[in-house]
Formats: sequence, C-alpha cells, structure tokens
Amino acid sequence: MNCAGTSGSDRAYEFFEKFDVVCQTSGTYLALIKPGKEEEVLATLRRKAKVKLKLGDALVKFDYRENSLTYVAPNRLIIRLKDVGTLREAESLMSEIMDPA
Repeated sequence: MNCAGTSGSDRAYEFFEKFDVVCQTSGTYLALIKPGKEEEVLATLRRKAKVKLKLGDALVKFDYRENSLTYVAPNRLIIRLKDVGTLREAESLMSEIMDPA
C-alpha cells in the first residue's frame, strides 16, 4: 500500500514508505522504513517500547502493548499484532508509536 488514501495513518507514512502483509492469518506485517529515517524510528521505539532482544545493530526486537516489533537492518520492521488485526491496524499502530505526544 502506498501513501495515497491514508487518512488515519498519515503519521506512519512520514517514516515508512510501504506496508505489506507477510501473513494475515498470524497478523504479521512488514514496514519499510524511509531512507534517512532509520535512526529516528529506532530512537522512538527505544523510548516508547520495551527492548526484548538485541543482536548488535542488525536485529532488535521490541514489545509495545503486547505487539511484537522486530527491526531488521537496514530498513525493515516486522510488525506482529497481538490480536492478529489488519494491515490498516498495523499502520495505525505505527502512527501511534511515531506520534511525538
């Protein structure tokens, strides 16, 4: 899905160029981080989510409100929603996380 028609997830598209379904049955989605936004996304995740696992700079797993977020260098974020959910819910979750408030 691209930026067109993203009403509730506009904030997410400031940081992510694309969201894709990995496995809808398990509620797993992929977000591609925009070039140059990787450090800002990681800093926000470190501030708002709990780090569960860290393997150098290549892989960092976070927990945010029982949702699993795994950063895979250089620009991928795997989102696994706690209640399966939809692609739109994955976008909304990332908008919530990236909201500066």
